[in-house]
Amino acid sequence: MGLDRAASTLELFFDLVFVLAVTQVVAIFEETHSAAGTLRGAMLLMMFWWTWGLFTWTTNWTGTDTLPIRLTLLAAMAGLLLLAGAVPEAYTTAGAWLGGAYLAVRYTAALVYFLGVRESPQQRAALLTFLPFAMVPPLVVLAGGLVDDPARTVLWLASIAVDLVAAALAGRGEWHVAARHFAERHGLFVIIALGESIIAIGVSAVGTPRTLVQAAALVVSFVIAAALFWSYFHGAAPAAERKLDALVGKQRGRFARDFYTILHFPIVLGIVLFAVASEEIVAHPSDPLSGYGRFAIVVGTSLVLVSLAVGLHHATTRLPLDRLVAVLVIAAAALATQAAPGLVTAIVVAVVVIAALVGEERRRIVVD
Repeated sequence: MGLDRAASTLELFFDLVFVLAVTQVVAIFEETHSAAGTLRGAMLLMMFWWTWGLFTWTTNWTGTDTLPIRLTLLAAMAGLLLLAGAVPEAYTTAGAWLGGAYLAVRYTAALVYFLGVRESPQQRAALLTFLPFAMVPPLVVLAGGLVDDPARTVLWLASIAVDLVAAALAGRGEWHVAARHFAERHGLFVIIALGESIIAIGVSAVGTPRTLVQAAALVVSFVIAAALFWSYFHGAAPAAERKLDALVGKQRGRFARDFYTILHFPIVLGIVLFAVASEEIVAHPSDPLSGYGRFAIVVGTSLVLVSLAVGLHHATTRLPLDRLVAVLVIAAAALATQAAPGLVTAIVVAVVVIAALVGEERRRIVVD
């Protein structure tokens, strides 16, 4: 316990359930194309994110080498499959199923963590700043699953608010965080989200006529996905891991909470929204993007760029203005290309994002 290490193969296997979860949430966005649908999808994604995060904090301390931990993770996967399977009817007939599965897997992670810190007074004290409050949201989600909308939505929003309060209070503790493992695990979840965008791009081309325009849309959408990958793994991720590794005491846990647990959610949500937009771009490259399609590509790429800009500033004290300017240009370009084919909008977004990353890299080289 407490030793830095790489993610285990069991943790990679565990993540496969979240591949299904992200796919299910993307389907919610695609089916609704509305503000209400976006809120509902984001809430469900947040529930999965908090669950994954709690298990990541747990295994960061306990590891996965012991038989009880391994069996517990496998059992939790079964519960997560039930949870993911309930997503399509989460706001209709499967609310109770979702709430029950959510409570079971969240409480399982909490119990394993609590038992794992028995021999470390410092880690146990840190956990107790968080755990009592973290026990409340699953109960609220279960209660929400037992009532109809809009009460269900209100209760599920309340559960997320309590989770944020619990995370804020956790900053009072002095957490041990194995930097390499923690950074790698969060990078792997970003890969899951990016993988969903690649699937969305490829699946959208199936069963449609093969044309040069469609091929161009597929390539340009992939270029944007690759640029988002680059913006995370080439700049922000290494800087954040170095920062986490260098910090000690309470500052280490607070940085892990702020950059990874909190700031990674809008990154993941942004990539998921881009996946929704990319499906429309590839499927109908010659048609103007729908209002929701423009919303998805602008908000999706902007969430990633802004979140990483904030993260880079948090890790290095530098403010990557190129990314923030890119967000403004993308929003303006989406308005200016409302009547243009979706392919044109995608090309503009790709050029702007790449230009921002090139400018940032040149400035970093000069500074260094």
